[in-house]
Amino acid sequence: MDQDTYIFDFFVQHVITPPGRWVLEQIGVRHPQEHELASLFIGIAFWAVAVFLGFALVLGW
Repeated sequence: MDQDTYIFDFFVQHVITPPGRWVLEQIGVRHPQEHELASLFIGIAFWAVAVFLGFALVLGW
C-alpha cells in the first residue's frame, strides 16, 4: 500500500464516516458500523453542510 492510499483510507475512516455513523445511530439504526456505504455518503453530506455553514458565517449571510 502506498502512502497516498494510506492517507486517503485514514481520512475516510477517521474523519468522514464517524459523523455518518453518528447520524445513523441517532435515527435508530442498531449497528451503524455495518452500513459503511450509507455512513460514507451521510458523512460527506455532513461535512458539505458544515463547510457551507462555515462559508455563510464568514461571508455574513
